[in-house]
Amino acid sequence: MNIYVFEDQKSLNFEPLSLTRPVFDIRIGSETFLERIQFLFPNSDITIFVRKDLEEITRDKYPNFNVNPQSIDDGLWLLGNVIWEQDDLSNLTEENSIYYYKNNFVAANLNSDQGKQWLKDGGPTHTIPEIKNKCNIEVGYCEYLWEIIERIPSTINYESNYFEGDLDFMEDVVQQKTNTKNIFADECLIEEGVFFDTSEGPILIGVGAEISGPSYLKGPLYIGSGTYVEPLTQIKKSVIGNSCKIGGEIDSVIIQGYTNKVHEGHLGDAFLGEWVNLGAGTINSNLKNNYESVKVHVNGQSVDTSKIHVGCFIGDHVKTAIGTLINTGTVIGPGSMIATDGFPPKTIKPFTWFVKGKHREVLFEKFIKTAEIVKRRRGQKILVSEKQLLKKIKNSCKSD
Repeated sequence: MNIYVFEDQKSLNFEPLSLTRPVFDIRIGSETFLERIQFLFPNSDITIFVRKDLEEITRDKYPNFNVNPQSIDDGLWLLGNVIWEQDDLSNLTEENSIYYYKNNFVAANLNSDQGKQWLKDGGPTHTIPEIKNKCNIEVGYCEYLWEIIERIPSTINYESNYFEGDLDFMEDVVQQKTNTKNIFADECLIEEGVFFDTSEGPILIGVGAEISGPSYLKGPLYIGSGTYVEPLTQIKKSVIGNSCKIGGEIDSVIIQGYTNKVHEGHLGDAFLGEWVNLGAGTINSNLKNNYESVKVHVNGQSVDTSKIHVGCFIGDHVKTAIGTLINTGTVIGPGSMIATDGFPPKTIKPFTWFVKGKHREVLFEKFIKTAEIVKRRRGQKILVSEKQLLKKIKNSCKSD
């Protein structure tokens, strides 16, 4: 079966993360949205459709995938910001049909001519296919970053059904509150004094992770491959991506990967991108004193989350100075740096230096030089397409 994974017109609802990656590249647990689809369709040809600005960087990251082609075969089209599960797929078998979750278009089962006509009409990032047969289904639809955070328990529980781990290994090293059947880890280093609490959900640990003791880990929780956890760390109900350095107190957080939050300080109900560095004592608020629902500014508008616990949303390559305070519902664009007394504004545009209460423009070449050093320390380099995308983001903010 041909599988077509696409972004839709709401992709910028996931900013600042979706400014630098397709929505389906955002982490949901041990996987991204796209990796979940790959797991469900291991023998299928997968084609991906993204915003025009992301074409080149997507081709570089997924050289074996067809990106934004014009040639279309019969196939199943899946929205990239749905957390798909195996049971969902049995509801998508009716051909020549489009599928909705509530009022949101989430999938289509189209023949070649219908797919080509959809692309001719504007495609997934601009239109919905004009198909008469419409079906309603229940799926794990996410419209904003905080909704992915909200789904951490169900996501980790689902992934624990197929996450590989060595039970004998865990029984030898674990101090725990419940049984080791809910802890999945192998080929990682766990020091004495690490306490695992699986009373509310499983704990998954990737290959090569290092957990220093004493520390407290409470599920549902995922810690990615190559991530290092400092002594005296508390992590609860969170998703920590690959190759991070983690310390302090973390609760209900998703970190995309390659990020340092290694010092003391609370981080809660937050979503962080890659290559972020939070200075010592950086603390975020995730609850207003009046217990009102938190509003977040995304995609050019203020959105009422209808939630009282909402932290911050931090894009790629953001840095904070020591002692930085971050307010509820703050959005910090990629490439920014915060070094100020008190709370910075709740919306920081990409490539902004907010220093001593004033906005300053980031010098792009200096930024790139620093980013190259940071990535080289983790054995990676900045691609030409990545530089071009970051430059385009910076220039678009300059013209606002």
